[in-house]
Amino acid sequence: MSYTKEYKKFFALLCALFMLIPDLVLAADINFPAAIYQGDELAKVREWEKSFAGKKINAANVDQVKEFMPESMYAIMKDTKKWGDWWFVIAPYETVPYTPGYIKATKEYYGKSRINASDEIENWVAGVPFPDTKDNALQMAHNFRCRNYGDGYKNQDKGYIVDGKLKYDMAIVVQNNLCFISGRTDTPPVPEFSDNPKQMWRAFTMLQLAPPETRNMRIMEINYNDRMKPYDSWFWQPAVRRVRRRSTTERQDAQGGGDFCAFDNMGWDGPVSFNTYKFLGTREYLLSRHNDSSKLEHKPGDCIFNGAQRERIKVYVIEAVNKEPNFIYTKMIWNLDPESWQLLYADKYDRQGRLWKVQDQLGFVGKGYQGVPITHFNSAQMIDVQRTHSTIATSEFEFGAEFEQSMFTLDYLQKHGY
Repeated sequence: MSYTKEYKKFFALLCALFMLIPDLVLAADINFPAAIYQGDELAKVREWEKSFAGKKINAANVDQVKEFMPESMYAIMKDTKKWGDWWFVIAPYETVPYTPGYIKATKEYYGKSRINASDEIENWVAGVPFPDTKDNALQMAHNFRCRNYGDGYKNQDKGYIVDGKLKYDMAIVVQNNLCFISGRTDTPPVPEFSDNPKQMWRAFTMLQLAPPETRNMRIMEINYNDRMKPYDSWFWQPAVRRVRRRSTTERQDAQGGGDFCAFDNMGWDGPVSFNTYKFLGTREYLLSRHNDSSKLEHKPGDCIFNGAQRERIKVYVIEAVNKEPNFIYTKMIWNLDPESWQLLYADKYDRQGRLWKVQDQLGFVGKGYQGVPITHFNSAQMIDVQRTHSTIATSEFEFGAEFEQSMFTLDYLQKHGY
């Protein structure tokens, strides 16, 4: 009898160990982070760069690199009558770094995240939830959505709303604050604030300083760890000095007279479950990941920056179709960087299925808490190809910023509105 009991205990312990071993092995063996070009592929890119790195590309010579241009970007560059003779410079490929905390969190929580029947993520704590995905578009969308931008930041956007037909600029200035309450990796506390009774994931505020017509317009949004819980969004309207809740429909409206709506922030700023996704494969494109915004040039009336630095990279191409038939876009084509999981370039189609907007986000590597590298974008341009119109801006960031949690409340929004 004693032998039987001891055998049962040993068998139960053995089963428990076998259940743990897969997670331990997977976490130890996961290849993360991984460069998109290695070995022979990298050698091929370096050979190509001998002829093209440092080269200025415009309408006259863009056919030399047509195979590495998104179709919409190529069309805009060739149509000089409509868009002018704008140009960019080819830069050599460089890997983009992850922070030590992001690497640690990705490995520590690897295999824990799950996608439920509603296409939302569960059990995610921090880091990249699906670092080894190869052709699963829904997992890729969650990898993009779960980025944490240095655990929070303060930034100021300065740019222009441009009418390309009338050759007219209107200056814009916007201040943003974004704080991750959970999903943190490097800036203490990690991975979450201890006092988080509402189980918030992140909190965001925006203050528009220019143009004068929208001065002091404020927006606050709260997203929750439970991705099935609707996010909260409020709007301070200076004209009537009132705070009111924003509906999902209102987030489709242009912000401050520009070409962006709230869903366009970061490339896509809405629940992953709002769309269905299809993986269209990988493509090599000239996109920006190490942009020096001080080298960008803008002339009044020009819809596109000159001087962006673009490198040849391999991206995941995803088709995102909104589940709501009356949504502002019938579909979007996302180009995701598999090293940083940033959305670098997107084509967005109107309700008649026509290309409407081209979103080009110029990535860079900044510094966060204790100097850790943060990959984000320091410039962006949203180009309305139907109206010959655009909103372009450069940004200055303070990553790893500290915030008083009281600033993400309705009381704070109303008091500072006055």
